[in-house]
Amino acid sequence: MENEINLTERVKLFYNEVVTELKKVTWPTRKQISTSTIVIIVVVFLTAVYLNVADLGFSYIMSLIFK
Repeated sequence: MENEINLTERVKLFYNEVVTELKKVTWPTRKQISTSTIVIIVVVFLTAVYLNVADLGFSYIMSLIFK
């Protein structure tokens, strides 16, 4: 029984600490989120294009070597 009370108190304490820490967080603005999302999409797209071109180049070189 003592463990249950102790556990309940610990859970309450943990919850209160989480709420306190979340109040300290500086949340990004909608503009910051939009900008970050666009940057990530562009970087992923450019990386995909680069890898595709590199793959095509290596495939072409390998086809010349092993022909």
